[in-house]
Amino acid sequence: MTVEGKPKGDLFSYSLGRFLYNEQMRLQERYVEFDVAALKDVVSTHTGRGNVVDFVKLSEGGFNRVFLLTLEDGFKTVVKIPYNFLVPKKYATASEVATLAFLRQKGIPVPDVYGWSSTPDNAVGAEYIVMEFVADMGLDTK
Repeated sequence: MTVEGKPKGDLFSYSLGRFLYNEQMRLQERYVEFDVAALKDVVSTHTGRGNVVDFVKLSEGGFNRVFLLTLEDGFKTVVKIPYNFLVPKKYATASEVATLAFLRQKGIPVPDVYGWSSTPDNAVGAEYIVMEFVADMGLDTK
């Protein structure tokens, strides 16, 4: 779903499936509100590729919501926003970024990280990781 023409709540709420037990609590745990305009600015700044022209919610997993952003020159990047229930706070995001850097240093091909914040005390209002979009490359394709 793109940002334009869609309720912003769709961006903030879990919409991939249902929960058999404590559904309202599980949905609330996965609700993460953030400033969309600030996130677009952060992506533009971290990539240095111009303004964001498209913003699509790709998927949701057990720990993150994933967005695909396209910049004005056609460059694509992925933004991961973790859910609020991850603990200890701030270390999950920092650990993921450090793990990607370690794997890259060991010669394992992983997406480049353009920028990140391990605290919601930023203009976006949420933790985030801005990373390289790698098309058609998944573990299932190896």
